[in-house]
Amino acid sequence: MMTTQENTTQNLTVDGFLYKQSSRHKTIKKRGSNTWKKRYFKLTNTNKLYYSTYQDSKPLAVLDLQDYQCFHKDDVKDRYILRLFKPNKKSLFLEFESLEQLKVWKDHIQKAISNCSRELSLQNNKLLEKRNLNYLKSGWLNKKGYKGIFKSKWKRRFFVLNRKDFILYYYKTERFEGKSQGSINLLDIMSLNKTSFNDEPYGLNIALYSSKRVYKIAADSQTELQSWIVAIQTYATNAYI
Repeated sequence: MMTTQENTTQNLTVDGFLYKQSSRHKTIKKRGSNTWKKRYFKLTNTNKLYYSTYQDSKPLAVLDLQDYQCFHKDDVKDRYILRLFKPNKKSLFLEFESLEQLKVWKDHIQKAISNCSRELSLQNNKLLEKRNLNYLKSGWLNKKGYKGIFKSKWKRRFFVLNRKDFILYYYKTERFEGKSQGSINLLDIMSLNKTSFNDEPYGLNIALYSSKRVYKIAADSQTELQSWIVAIQTYATNAYI
């Protein structure tokens, strides 16, 4: 059973029975084993994912989708599995009866994640205005680590574009206090290129003149990606797509 609706009374966007793998297992187990449990899930307009048995009045758990990432596990043969991942948290694996059902849920979950990022960005922009700082734009992006020939992973970073010194800084938290994790000098950008990475559809390559380094970053939505491109191009005058 699965329903999708816009119900202002219940704040419900999508719900239904799904299979959830126990979070203590780090790899995908065969369905039918006791590691998979059938649970009733519902996603609300508050950007929270609840699950329980259908009869329970109280949820077994509630996931605030802020900072989560959603991936389709297409490397598992003949199964339809989503992975919900958050740094420093155990992954949540959900299995669906069909690819169509998976796509519906993935679409709603990704929208909820984007809503979380948008709300945080709005809150932070208001904070920036209150503090009267010279920042053009800020928000969460995913950044690919730089390790030369070695494999690297996507990391969630809070990016802040400073209009005063034309530098794009990135931090571990949205408070962006203290020393940044790194920075990109907008005046040093050689080119911007939209791209689609395997697990990140809304990607952007930023190539620099001086270091010959290419930064790989990705937004949570096409709209958010485009807004960052416009903001960067405001000061990186030679970097046009």
